[in-house]
Amino acid sequence: MTDGAPHRLFREEARVETTQCLGCGGPIALHGFGAVQRVVCPHCGSVLEPSDSGALALLQKAARARQQGVLPLHARGKLDGTTWEIIGVCWRRCVVDGVAYPWQEYFLYNPYKGYRWLIYSMSDGHWSLGEALAAAPKICETKHHSVELRKRRYKHFQGADAVVTYVEGEFTWQVQVGDKAHVDDFVAPPLGLSVEQSSGPDGAELNRTFQRHVDRAEVLAAFASDKLPLDLPKERGIGPLRPNRWQAQQRSLWLSCLGLLAAWLAATWFVSGRATERVVYQRTDVPFDAPLSEEITIGTPGVPTTVEVSFTAQPLSNSWAFAEVMLVNLDTEEAVGVGLEASYYAGIDGGESWSEGDTQPDAVLGRVVGGRYLLQVTPQRDTAGLSDGLFALSLYGAPRSPESFSLRVREDVFLYRYSVLPLLVILFFPILATVLGWIFERRRWQNSDYAPSE
Repeated sequence: MTDGAPHRLFREEARVETTQCLGCGGPIALHGFGAVQRVVCPHCGSVLEPSDSGALALLQKAARARQQGVLPLHARGKLDGTTWEIIGVCWRRCVVDGVAYPWQEYFLYNPYKGYRWLIYSMSDGHWSLGEALAAAPKICETKHHSVELRKRRYKHFQGADAVVTYVEGEFTWQVQVGDKAHVDDFVAPPLGLSVEQSSGPDGAELNRTFQRHVDRAEVLAAFASDKLPLDLPKERGIGPLRPNRWQAQQRSLWLSCLGLLAAWLAATWFVSGRATERVVYQRTDVPFDAPLSEEITIGTPGVPTTVEVSFTAQPLSNSWAFAEVMLVNLDTEEAVGVGLEASYYAGIDGGESWSEGDTQPDAVLGRVVGGRYLLQVTPQRDTAGLSDGLFALSLYGAPRSPESFSLRVREDVFLYRYSVLPLLVILFFPILATVLGWIFERRRWQNSDYAPSE
């Protein structure tokens, strides 16, 4: 039985056995136990190596000013539910097109979980958490250089030569200022793979690191406290592993869109099927000589309905016709009107035939109150095709004025424009997420070796 006391992952700091740096005499306490191969004095930068007895052997004496990182050495924080301690700090940088891109690597240790790397990009303020990857990813035969790991494809983002510029603390590998390695980064946000190739005493060494994006807020929650107040720089731009929230929402939005589209189709079919679209007035071969005026009855008295007015002129060849249609309510004397123009033009231009115009225009009037109406039609026509008071027969491309017109009035017509509006609303959000996701990825890849052209 236990007394209920919390189980401690690390030794009490007061019980840590310390030794002195052989270069400057400063105190050094080992935290990584027997796995540590290299110790860099945080005070002077001297490189030391632990021996089997626990003593330190001086490999290289150095004197350099200590550089302050965004997180201090030996700070403890909880990430992924595990408490980690920073036992080593390594600064590195690469130079691309004459521009230096530095970053800081914080070597984390937990006696039960092993080691991790907390990586901070000094150029844009983004964070990632990495761990050693023993398995080699599969190289994909694709146009874009890619690898596959655990059924997930990672696209090559960039490759560069990295150099160590500053180290302090303990490390499980031999590291010192000036060490160089070629690093290739592969991304599948928010995850990533880093493949590092360097020259060692036994030839070329290849190390692979599996990474995930870490928010600045997560780092603050892990390491900031009353004893250790932190003011981490804010993130800037789009980091290589930063999650694309628009892209993450696309699948759910499009699935929702499919469901809403099915409901929209069913509703449109149901409503349009109930529309009677009854013809209340129709006249053909009406001459253009004088205005037309007739009394008609539309719908049920006092009940609003939709009315469609269609106008046709014949014959129509390289000419036009126009009709002003008015509906005057005989009970209220309120009037609604619409103008309709029919036209047709054709010809040959550069050996190719062309045509344009609308020979049967129509207009829909919404919320027309049912009752008795006076239908008034004032027609007009193009007279360019008239010759000596007769309608001239036209050759191809010559104008021919219309001789008569037809008019049709229907009630209870389904207004398709009202069904289009909800369709646009349904499609708006998934299309917006797709466009914003594309813009987000374009901004991300602007910083890669495959920057898209403008």
